[in-house]
Amino acid sequence: MYKFLFLILFFPLAACASIAQSAEREASDPATILIDATGEYHSPADIIYFHINLNRFNEDAEIAFNDHKRLERYLTDFLIEKGFTDDDINANPVSISPRRYSNERGFETSQRVSVKLTDISQFEQMQVELIKNGFDNFSGSFSTSMQKEAREKALEDAVVKARRSAAILAAASGKRVGDVINIEYTSSHGPVYREAMALSTPVASDGGLLQFETKITVQEKIRVRFLLTDL
Repeated sequence: MYKFLFLILFFPLAACASIAQSAEREASDPATILIDATGEYHSPADIIYFHINLNRFNEDAEIAFNDHKRLERYLTDFLIEKGFTDDDINANPVSISPRRYSNERGFETSQRVSVKLTDISQFEQMQVELIKNGFDNFSGSFSTSMQKEAREKALEDAVVKARRSAAILAAASGKRVGDVINIEYTSSHGPVYREAMALSTPVASDGGLLQFETKITVQEKIRVRFLLTDL
């Protein structure tokens, strides 16, 4: 009987103590606000990566391979003549595999070569020359040599946007934004590209759209926790 009465008395006391501890903890913990923000910076595109796809198809694997090597030799001489170095060129090895097109069976070769162009005007001129010599599969992507600087500017923009958003929310709730408590950031230092239009027919494009400045958009994401203070 006494044990039962003890339990009845103990549980209300324990509950009151727990509520008091919780209230004390909430009073001691500062009010904060967590903001996700994305910063941007638009950097001028001063590089084009020119992607040249070499493909040859024939019912005889050896003929397809030899025809491919003829194209590869021409491209090698062409790039050397244009003054490109090893640092400007990235080439995958040749691959060959069975293929079927409609009722035609045979073998197809495949190889991708990427060339870094710092003179953007070369992009269309080189395509015209290559089309005239049996190449017909191209693509291109803009990039910037200022990626490091662009990412730093994007991070600065992200912090400014985070504080602005926090200030709006804080004011709406009768508070003021205080110091930064912490910032979470995962670096994304991969290359930044934007697709560039490739030609499909050997037509010169003097006065074309490449004369206008192209921008590369660099983005960085952060998460910031701010302290909230009373007005």
